[in-house]
Amino acid sequence: MRRIVMFWMVIIFLFPAAAYATHHEDSWQRLDKISDEALQLAKNKRFQEAKEVLDYFSNEFLKLNARDRLHSMDELRAITVTHEKAVKTVTASTLPAEARIDQVAQFRLVIDAIRSDYQPLWTEMEQAVMGAFQQMEATVKKGDNTQFPTALAKFLHEYEIIEPSVKIDVAPERAKKVDEDIANLQTEQFRALPQAKQIEVLAQTKADVEALFAEVKKDEADPSLWWVMISTGGIIVATLTYVGFRKYRGEKQKTRAQEKE
Repeated sequence: MRRIVMFWMVIIFLFPAAAYATHHEDSWQRLDKISDEALQLAKNKRFQEAKEVLDYFSNEFLKLNARDRLHSMDELRAITVTHEKAVKTVTASTLPAEARIDQVAQFRLVIDAIRSDYQPLWTEMEQAVMGAFQQMEATVKKGDNTQFPTALAKFLHEYEIIEPSVKIDVAPERAKKVDEDIANLQTEQFRALPQAKQIEVLAQTKADVEALFAEVKKDEADPSLWWVMISTGGIIVATLTYVGFRKYRGEKQKTRAQEKE
């Protein structure tokens, strides 16, 4: 009877949690797919259809109560701002196609950053971001002041695409440090620095930007794997303890029997 009661207690406690987790995952998986569809349409320059899908995302977001499953107001703000920008620009015929695609991509990356626990999509833009940075760095090393503004603008554009996603995934102090670095590069004070000092400042900025990607790419064990390891370890320890106890008890009983003889 006691075992039956324990069995039903496990069923009652575990199944609702499992059902909620599955529903939560399905909801965000659906939203993730919708955002990806919008991006693919934009990449194929089917901008009106992309806008319709973005509008559909809004309806589904409300219908699925996705807001209640966000971890912070910052996540909600990132979704709201990037979604509004994407909707506004995707059908703006006065803008270049690339600019419209990039805005939808920014929104897509935010949704993925919220949904993904490991290796979010924005980390795949490391080559584009750091490539633009290296071009900017090269102009300074050459002393080419005329090309620096263009190279800086290219880097700023690449970083802007991932910035909202970065602030979802990395420690606030790291993101803030990069914001300060980038703001400094745009000042007259930076341009007035001697070349050697500019190179030094750029080296520090480069290290800070690279640290953003490195932080997310750190090898972290899957929590579920840790749970399996802990559970398995617990079972092994319990089994060994039980076997050891049985052996100890058997030997003790044997000793007592011999003493009686």
